[in-house]
Amino acid sequence: MDPAATLEHERPGAGSAPRALGPLLFRLLSADDLLQPPARYSLSGGGAVEIGRGAEFAARRSAGSLRIDVRDPFASSRHARLERRDGGWHVRDEGSRNGTLVNGARLPPGEQAALGDGDLIEAGHTFFLFRGSARGIAGDDLEPIPGGADPLTLQPEWQLDLAKAARLACTSHEVLIEGESGAGKEVLARFLHDKSGRAGPLVSVNCGALPESLFEDELFGHVRGAFSGAQGERLGLIRAADGGTLFLDEVGEMPGGLQVKLLRVLEDHGVRPLGAEKEIPVDVRVVAATHRGLEELVARGAFREDLLARLGLLCLRVPAVRDRREDLGLLVRAVLRSGHTPLQLIRFDLDALRLVLRYRWPLNVREMRRALLAAVDLAAADGVESVTLCPHHLPQAVRELRQPAPAQPSGGDKPARAPPADAELTTAERELRDDIVEHLRKTNGNVAEVARLMQKGRTQIQRWIARFAIDVAAVRRMKD
Repeated sequence: MDPAATLEHERPGAGSAPRALGPLLFRLLSADDLLQPPARYSLSGGGAVEIGRGAEFAARRSAGSLRIDVRDPFASSRHARLERRDGGWHVRDEGSRNGTLVNGARLPPGEQAALGDGDLIEAGHTFFLFRGSARGIAGDDLEPIPGGADPLTLQPEWQLDLAKAARLACTSHEVLIEGESGAGKEVLARFLHDKSGRAGPLVSVNCGALPESLFEDELFGHVRGAFSGAQGERLGLIRAADGGTLFLDEVGEMPGGLQVKLLRVLEDHGVRPLGAEKEIPVDVRVVAATHRGLEELVARGAFREDLLARLGLLCLRVPAVRDRREDLGLLVRAVLRSGHTPLQLIRFDLDALRLVLRYRWPLNVREMRRALLAAVDLAAADGVESVTLCPHHLPQAVRELRQPAPAQPSGGDKPARAPPADAELTTAERELRDDIVEHLRKTNGNVAEVARLMQKGRTQIQRWIARFAIDVAAVRRMKD
């Protein structure tokens, strides 16, 4: 996604505390018309939602109900109805011509099915995603204009973090970006740089890709005669970023000796090239990123605690794709737009789009980009003007859905790995784990309620549950 896109939808209330937003419905994609942008609708304050065919994508409210029109010839004028009853939301097919599906299963006409958090709803060839609860700063409807710039996110929790990032961008503080490989850490770094107003360039360096023997010269540069073969001066990446931003990707891979020198650059705002006698003043803002736990590296002696204290004081986390399924439509559109085939010439076979939206994308946006652009190339080889992505164009892992289904908020699945031993955790981590377990016990394993009590996002609670390998089903069985 374009990192320079505006945060118009993140600004309102950016300084406010997060609040419970209630249930939300997200329009992800129309399989036949990818030009229609994704949208978000609040279900709070209403008791019914009607989905049906209309001349244009639009939504209107009246008397506590919401009508969503989809520009979809495969949808009926009255296609599906969502209703709130018995403390939850249910969906019913309204006798539509092509049926209504939930998670790929067709609903019998007239029968209602309870909706769970993350359920995928199909009305004609248009896909929606239901969220039972969320926390954020803005949960109102968000219906982008077709042809306009997509928002960076529709997910309230990520929207809140992006508002924080927008505020941090205007400061000179170092920022640490955490997140899995391929999730988009460099995109967020570019967003921070673009919003900073700094006149200098963004200079990126992958600390894991540089040989240790060349690392110091790459970062700090050298003067003429510093070593055999040094026939001229080299600025180095730090000075190349003067007046701008230095992005240190995978900073946990930086050799220990260089960590000391980097810390000095941050504290003294100067750099001494190899062979130089004096430091050269430099004005550079450092943004670092890692997919590894730097606290663990500090505990093992592989990363300096004082450098972590400097880099990690202000931290942002890029969520994995599986933790922001509300944004799958935005991500698919952004990926396909980065290819050579115009978006208006691409459509999805229904089975293929179901696979794309249900797959967990364990390698995140990087995996999605490779898979979808390769699928477009394979489909284009068929020699027709328009491109239809079918299941056989997708990688085998996507076709077989080898990854487990996304975790539900109150999921009872056993942890995929053994819980970390107490000796492996800091005191603060043990206290956090015990606090989460106690809240889960009191709420009978309701993650959404735990998020409300702890004033955190639902996805953050799920990350902690996964990190500490908490068995939610076992907690439910605990007695007072």
